[in-house]
Amino acid sequence: MSGFEPRNDDVLLTSFTKTGRLKALCYNILDKEAGEDLLAKKNPHEVVPTLENTFLKDQLAYSCLPEVVRESGCKFVYLARNPKDTVVSMWHFYNKLLTRGGPEPFPLEGAVESFCSGVLPFGPFYEHVVGYWEESWRRPEEVLFLKYEDLWRESKEQVKKLASFLGKSFSQLDGDGEVEKVLWRSSLDRLKELEVNKSGVGELNHVPNATFFRRGTVGDWKNHLTSQMAQRIDHLTESKLQGTGLSLDD
Repeated sequence: MSGFEPRNDDVLLTSFTKTGRLKALCYNILDKEAGEDLLAKKNPHEVVPTLENTFLKDQLAYSCLPEVVRESGCKFVYLARNPKDTVVSMWHFYNKLLTRGGPEPFPLEGAVESFCSGVLPFGPFYEHVVGYWEESWRRPEEVLFLKYEDLWRESKEQVKKLASFLGKSFSQLDGDGEVEKVLWRSSLDRLKELEVNKSGVGELNHVPNATFFRRGTVGDWKNHLTSQMAQRIDHLTESKLQGTGLSLDD
């Protein structure tokens, strides 16, 4: 972020690695009146800079953001996900990247160990989540904290909440119709079947677009983690979130 000068109408979309579809949702909310469906031609990672506001996608912990950003008055939208699903999604994602060059897949046991030890590309998971959670309580008008599981189970309500925060509330007359259109355009089932995401390569990151799409479900960790792995993460979650008022349900 060196040299970046934020404005008070900027919006920073942030999350820990592999926690959801925030970019697609925000694009479709902000651009819901437009006739062109840009996501049919570009991966969500490529469309965020084209929005009318300055939208930035970042994965830095709140404490690591430059002071000029934290005090700019810009808005933050944070998406959190259950830690067990997060570690499984990260494990699949990084193995897709690693095995492109031929190495053996990284074992799940090693991924759980790295996760629990906090040895991750963007720092420890719990400190990352709690930083934005606490800031959302201090400045609710500037920091919106969402949960992946809520988006999964209460899709319409959560999208309306996000749209209102972005200043793009849905109309009274056809609110549900507009919400359903946004949800469909942003759905993983739709996005992963688009040709650009099946065969394209990112213009900025040079990573195959298909790498970013897998299942996008809640509770997939049950298909991968042993009971010992799950218990270890659960105990760590309870310890790290104690006293914060935050829960990260399955």
